[in-house]
Amino acid sequence: MKSLRASTRYAKALLDLSRERQMMDIVKADSDLILAAIGESRDFRNFLKSAILKPEQKEKTFAAVFSNQLSEITMLFVNLLIKHGREAHLEEVFEKYIVQYLKENKIIKAQISSSSPLLKDQKDRLLSLLNFGETSSILLEEKIDPELIGGFILRVGDQQINASASEALSQLEQEFNKNLYIADF
Repeated sequence: MKSLRASTRYAKALLDLSRERQMMDIVKADSDLILAAIGESRDFRNFLKSAILKPEQKEKTFAAVFSNQLSEITMLFVNLLIKHGREAHLEEVFEKYIVQYLKENKIIKAQISSSSPLLKDQKDRLLSLLNFGETSSILLEEKIDPELIGGFILRVGDQQINASASEALSQLEQEFNKNLYIADF
């Protein structure tokens, strides 16, 4: 619980600093890059969580890995986290930053899973249906899931619409398994 609270506070501090310096979009791009590196490399995750390495070693290694890829504000922030022993929570901090960034900019994140890539006109139609007014915009994340057979699963916030063929087949199977026969005797 403490790490969650600390991650939220660090993310808020980064958001405030990036807003003050008018670098919110740049820090968001840096956050995406760092999260991608953490997600793709188990060695990088282990490096961040390692208690054996000294903070100075971690700072140098992090700077070498991300040299000329991250903004100065993000590098200084990561070094601050490392100095305070919070580098193991780096992923949480940047995830919270992105959540706060999206909220600040009134961007709604939607995820669609389908069995095959959506066509441009399908995406456009979906975005027009999801449009919640001019005050917000939609960030559509597309995932391909071959297990869906057909249709799609749409997630917006904590709500989900399952319009997949596999869900329809599952519901059909449940209907067939119901015993609707009631004896009259």
